[in-house]
Amino acid sequence: MSYLPNGAIVLPAGEGRPIPGDGLLIPNLVGKVTADQGSGSIAAMEGTAEPGFGPPIHIHHSSEELFYVLQGQMDFQIGDQRVSATPGTLVMVPRGTAHAPRVVGRERARFLVMFAPAGPDGLFYEIAALAQENGGAINDNDSRIEALTAKYDTEHVGPPLQ
Repeated sequence: MSYLPNGAIVLPAGEGRPIPGDGLLIPNLVGKVTADQGSGSIAAMEGTAEPGFGPPIHIHHSSEELFYVLQGQMDFQIGDQRVSATPGTLVMVPRGTAHAPRVVGRERARFLVMFAPAGPDGLFYEIAALAQENGGAINDNDSRIEALTAKYDTEHVGPPLQ
């Protein structure tokens, strides 16, 4: 990663901070710009997830979340609307809106996910650390998950999409 004198960040292809997925709450991610880099106004991650993957319906109370589908197909629940997204589709979820993605079809999905302002990206790093402590998996009933979501101003409000 390069930091230019004007504050710009240049991250070559294949670089970033890996966030291994736990198979339940987070896909495999690579942090491209994190909350502690730059001004904290944005965080960006590149992700991959297998068909069937999807976190619980949740709300980010303080950040917008943006998805850009690069490969595969994803469904999104955004409030009371369900939309389908194929490569090239951008989905922007306003702060305070209940939402959840789900990988559908037979192909692995690859996507970008961004938060503005940055902050909720830290949740993924901490959940990945919990997964490592537990041999790579997280128990849905682990009370630490809800404590972490609260720390990052996020709230689980429903089950994953089916």
